[in-house]
Order: sequence, then C-alpha cells, then structure tokens
Amino acid sequence: MAPRKAHGSRPSRWSAGTCAIVAGLALSRVALADSVILPAAADATLIEDPAGGFASGSGPAIFAGRIASTLQSVRRALLRFDVAATIPPGSKIETVRLRLHLAQANSGPVPARLYRLTQSWGEGASSSTGGGGAAAQPGDATWIHRFHDDVFWTHPGGDFDPLVRAETILDQPDFYTWGSTPEMVQDVQSWLDDPASNDGWLLAGDESRTQTARRFDSRELADPLLWPALEIVYSPACVPAPEGPGFWRQVCAAGLDEAASSCAAETLDTIGLPGLDACAAILAPAPPACDARAARKIAVLVLNLCSGRLQTSCPVASQGALCDSTTIGDRLFELGSLSAAGDCRRAAACSGPPD
Repeated sequence: MAPRKAHGSRPSRWSAGTCAIVAGLALSRVALADSVILPAAADATLIEDPAGGFASGSGPAIFAGRIASTLQSVRRALLRFDVAATIPPGSKIETVRLRLHLAQANSGPVPARLYRLTQSWGEGASSSTGGGGAAAQPGDATWIHRFHDDVFWTHPGGDFDPLVRAETILDQPDFYTWGSTPEMVQDVQSWLDDPASNDGWLLAGDESRTQTARRFDSRELADPLLWPALEIVYSPACVPAPEGPGFWRQVCAAGLDEAASSCAAETLDTIGLPGLDACAAILAPAPPACDARAARKIAVLVLNLCSGRLQTSCPVASQGALCDSTTIGDRLFELGSLSAAGDCRRAAACSGPPD
C-alpha cells in the first residue's frame, strides 16, 4: 500500500530525505536476498535394459541421450540436491539455475530437457566411465529399479512429471545452464517446504535418434568445480525480533559496536539523513519537539535493521488509522513524510518497534 501523502510545507531537515528513502528501501529489499551454490547430493545414470542389470551410480560421469547402439541405447541422468539442508526453512525461492559440465560430445547441437522425478531412487556402488554402464549393485537406480534389486519404478526408465521444467541446447564441451524457470523455482520451493518430496530431476537428451548421448561430469569426479551445481537465490524467512528504545538506550550507553555504528551511519546517509546520529537521538531526553521524537523512532528502526532484528520485507501491524504503510521500509518513508509535514501526533505514534 502506498504511504499516506504528507500535507503542508513546513521546512524540516527530514524533507530532503523523503525521496531518497525510496532508493534506500529498494536497496534494503535487494540486500535481503541471499544465494547459495549446492553441489549434487546424488547423481546417477539410467541404462536402458529391460532386466535392470546395468547402472552407474558412482561413476565419474552421467549420460543423457542415446548411444550408437540400435538396441537399449537410451541413457537418462538423475540429479538430486539437498535444498533443505542449506536454505533456512520458510525462505522464498527467487531464482534457480542448474549448471552441468559437458565433458564430451560426438555430434552437433542437441536438446536436453529437465523433468521432475516423482519417486525416490538410489545411488549404488556401480561405476562406469562410459555409457555402457556396469553391473548393477545393491541400491542402484537402474532402468527398472529405483533401488536394485527389489524396489521398482512404476514405469521403466524412471517416474517423472512429463512437463518440461527447462531446456538447453548442447553443443561443444563447456558449462551449460538450465533455468531459471518458474517450474524450476516451484520445484525447489516445494523441496524446501517439504523435504520428503525431493526426488530430484531427470535429464533426458535427444532420444529420437542414435549417437546423441552426452557425457557430463558427476559429483564423483576429483575436481569439485566440474560437479553438477544448483545456484539458488532466495529471500530468508521473515522472522523479526525488534527491540524498543529502552533496549537501545542500554546498548548505546554501554557503547555501540563498530559494525552496528557503521551500518547505522551508512543507512541513515542512504535514506537522506546523514546528519543524524542514531545513539545520540536515542540517548537524548525526549522533548516534545516533533523532529526529536521522529529522530528517535527512525534511529530505533535503523539499529534494529542493522542488527538483523528487522527485515524491510517483513509486514508490520498497523495501529488503527495512524499509518498506511504495511512494511518496515515503507514505514520509514511515511514517518519521514509525516515529520516533514509537521504531523507530530501521527509521527510519534506511527507503528515501529514498541516503546
């Protein structure tokens, strides 16, 4: 909701900062996003074989496409990333990109499509450097087994949602990326919210003709820079725990640490209030002057932001009709506007950390 428009033109040291506060708010919201690059937690290759006798769960490569053979030539790569082990619960997934290193290619450009798997699978001890696979070992994913040799796929070749999550054209050996797409973001969000649903993705190459198989480096390779990787940008969960002026009076009296002091000064400068000292505003007696009361309110908000006790994307409760804004960042804007307009009552009472 847009902040309430200020009325009047009373001169104030706050008025010059009201437009800059918008820019500061945008910067604060961007800063809330975090990113992580996850290595694959498991990867394997499904080797087409109606008996399920071949696999490559622990080999240095995974394959997708069809090899030169005219029979049982399809290869499909399986990938899983442990999203919930790294990203905080309740976070919002913003973007997702899968990166694989194509180590070997033997023909022209071919498509490679990503699908969401719908059943769990295993990564056994079988290891093959080529697309022919090796004898399946206990727990391996094979063409017919999710876990060799007694847990089966419903459909040979893997159980997956037929909706393509992302597609990339492969050509010469290099790094290739899938995403970010809304479908990939949806998958990773669901894996974070419900880790038990994380069965990973299946990568299928061009299966319409032979000699389209592509070899990618797997997580068993010695060089971790070549492993399958998932880059995720996310916004951490909104878990505010603000403190009021009483808390910050004690902190400021004891001496604010250098990191918080520097952050507060930079934030106040960003929102157009370079002359305001956060601790001085909080430690000063509380006179009836509108500017002084507003300064204390903003100082408390900024120190909470700098200490990680608030996030500008967190919704805050409105106090009756005193405030229009619904986020901490917008509340900073509104408080500055009210102060500039000389509306001391609403500026002093407008929502923020409780007094």
